[in-house]
Amino acid sequence: MKNHKLLSLSFLILALSSLGFTSCGEDRTYELEALTKHNEWLLSQMREHYLWGDTLTAEPAWKDYFAKPEEFFSRLCAKGRSDKWSYIEIDTLKVDRHPRGMFNHLKSYGFDFSILVDPSGATTKQYLRVLTVYAGSPAARAGLKRGDFILSFDGFKFSNNNIDKMQSGPSHKLTVANLAVSDDSTTFSYIDQRELSIDKSEYVEDRPFPVVCTIDAYGTKVGYLMCSRLTPCNPEDSTNATAYQDLMDQAIAQLRAEKATELVLDLRLCNFGTLEMARRLASYIVHPSFRDHVFAKTFWNPHHADRNQTYTFQTDLPEGLNLRRVVIIQSSYTVGAAEWLIRGLQSAEFPTILVGGTTAGQNVLTHHMGYDYKINIYPAVAYVADVNDDYNYSSGIKPDVECDDQSAVYLYNYGDENEIYLREAIRQLHL
Repeated sequence: MKNHKLLSLSFLILALSSLGFTSCGEDRTYELEALTKHNEWLLSQMREHYLWGDTLTAEPAWKDYFAKPEEFFSRLCAKGRSDKWSYIEIDTLKVDRHPRGMFNHLKSYGFDFSILVDPSGATTKQYLRVLTVYAGSPAARAGLKRGDFILSFDGFKFSNNNIDKMQSGPSHKLTVANLAVSDDSTTFSYIDQRELSIDKSEYVEDRPFPVVCTIDAYGTKVGYLMCSRLTPCNPEDSTNATAYQDLMDQAIAQLRAEKATELVLDLRLCNFGTLEMARRLASYIVHPSFRDHVFAKTFWNPHHADRNQTYTFQTDLPEGLNLRRVVIIQSSYTVGAAEWLIRGLQSAEFPTILVGGTTAGQNVLTHHMGYDYKINIYPAVAYVADVNDDYNYSSGIKPDVECDDQSAVYLYNYGDENEIYLREAIRQLHL
């Protein structure tokens, strides 16, 4: 796109003459343009495409054009309406934009954890409680399990100053144990203490459907589908040829072959995805009578009102689960596409029970724009609304039944019917 001249060149030269941009009649116009053109491009793109581009009517101060692109972009976003979803990447992807708690995809040991003061009460030390272990990661290879307590690393106790050493870095020796409770539930102790060696951090793929199974409960076959992201392919590794859409199709086919008549859809870890993939999964879930209902609507800024679109549930898919209702597990990690899926089901009046915590509240689409392969921005470009044109869920979607595993003594594996969230979800199906 042709760069827009956002400031009078003569004004800039005059304003910057004291900084040495002109001297003895020497024309340094091209140096000036080289220093400002990236931010001129940023402003032009944001005015044109940003959902709140109408807030960018005033010219920035001349000195703002010499800020670092990430600083300039942040100032533009600050003019939006509580925009916490737009972001910028410079040169290469150095920071994981879709982390999950203490886990990131790009350089990680491959586990998420919470930090607790010794729950046994015997000490005031800080321990790490393992929440999720990602398949194929250094943590998984080391034998770390969900629910484990990490008591120390390399002989050192944990403090606020070294917690980051459990997110990425070199190999470590971990002291790990499990928490046990007495028969009368009054005292706690550690059992099965062991030493584990964990390899240095590395890229860890976040598999989109890590658990797919069927559980016999109350005389019913309950399908359990855990979805960690709703993207058509691997967004961090373009060399990975696995099509996530195909994995979705396979997961649905497995549940159908196992004759699941109920479904628990676990979106507690689903924090990234596209509207199309959310629509696809929702369409697999609903009964065919809902296939002609509206799933979602998008509302762009006035410059691109022609892009406003209404999405119905898909009718061109292989046979789905043909369910009459669904229970969805959600949490504060549930972001974006997973929330659009929930809203789509609810607004179509498909019976949906939500178990867990309040979601993050991403009610907007972001869209990629690039500049010279060095600057990539992902501004919010459209609201994602339901059939009633409602996109007022920026504070998150609240559950019907609150559930929290932080106080539980035992954290069972995902897909285990004793796991707290899944146990409650199955109970809701039986009510």
